[in-house]
Amino acid sequence: MPATEGNAAGHSPETNGGASRPALVVIGHVGHATDHTKRGTFSSAGGSGYAVATAAATVFPTGVGLVAQIGPDFDQAVLRRLNLNVDGVTVLSGASAKFSIRELPADKRSFESALGVAAHARPDLFPASYLRASWVHLGTMPPRQQLAWLDFLRRKAINATISVDMFEHFISTEAAASREACDQADLVFLNRIEYEGLYRTGSYPKATLVLKNGPRGADLVRDGMKQQHASAPRVRAVDTVGAGEILAGVFLGLRAQGIVEATALRHAVTAASRSVTEFGVDGPRITRALKRITAKIHGKP
Repeated sequence: MPATEGNAAGHSPETNGGASRPALVVIGHVGHATDHTKRGTFSSAGGSGYAVATAAATVFPTGVGLVAQIGPDFDQAVLRRLNLNVDGVTVLSGASAKFSIRELPADKRSFESALGVAAHARPDLFPASYLRASWVHLGTMPPRQQLAWLDFLRRKAINATISVDMFEHFISTEAAASREACDQADLVFLNRIEYEGLYRTGSYPKATLVLKNGPRGADLVRDGMKQQHASAPRVRAVDTVGAGEILAGVFLGLRAQGIVEATALRHAVTAASRSVTEFGVDGPRITRALKRITAKIHGKP
C-alpha cells in the first residue's frame, strides 16, 4: 500500500456543498489527459471519473460524489471548483493516471494509458456515507476493475441503480470481461462500435441500454425494444473525446433528481453534442450548455 493517503480536497461534506450523502456516486479515473486530433493536440484534466462527475455535478449541484485515486501531482483545486462531494477522492503517493487518445482515419482511435495510483480498484476507500446513494456509475476502466467494484457493491447490498460505461479499447482486448460487467449492471452505456463488438445485431445486454450513435443521437433500449430516442443537433466537431462521458454524466445527474428518461436523454445528447465543439470536457461552451440545462430543469430563466 502507498505510504501516504488523504482526502483530496481536505473538506468535510458540510463545507463541500453539503452533500454528505450524495444521490449519485461516480467511480472512475481522474488524471491527466492528452487528445491528439486532426485539429490539434490538447492536454487537460481528464479521465472518465473526472468527465462524468464534472457534467453530473453541474446539472445536479451538491448531489454527486466522486470515488477516485489521484497522486500529489494532480491539481486538487480543479476538484474544489466543482459542486462535488470528494470524500471518496484519495491522494496516494505516486503518479496520477495519464491518458493519451489519438484520432485515426475511418473514425478509429488509438489509446494509451499509465494508470499509476489508479492501477487497482480500491473498494476499501469507498466512503460509508456513499452506500446510501440511489445511483452508482462505473466509468470506463479496465473491466477487471469494473468487476471488482461490482462485486463490492453487490456484496454491500447497496440499494442503487448501478451503471457501467464501456470503452472501445477494452472491447477489443478484453471482450469477455467487458460483457460480464455489462451482464452484472442495471444500466449500460455503449456506443455503436462497442455494441457491435459485444453483441450480435438484434441482441442486447440484459440491462437497460443507452446506445450512443454520435451525430445521430442516442437511443434508450429496454428488453430489446427502443423506448426513447434523442436526436443530436448538427455541430462542427473539434474533439469528440469525452462526449460519451458528458452524455452519461448529464443523463445520470438528471435521473438521480427524478427527471424522466426522455427528458434526461434529450438534454444528455444536447450536452454531448456541444462538448465536441471544443477541446476538453470542461471548456466554456460545454459549461454554458450544462448551466442552461440546470436552469431549465429548475425552472430558472
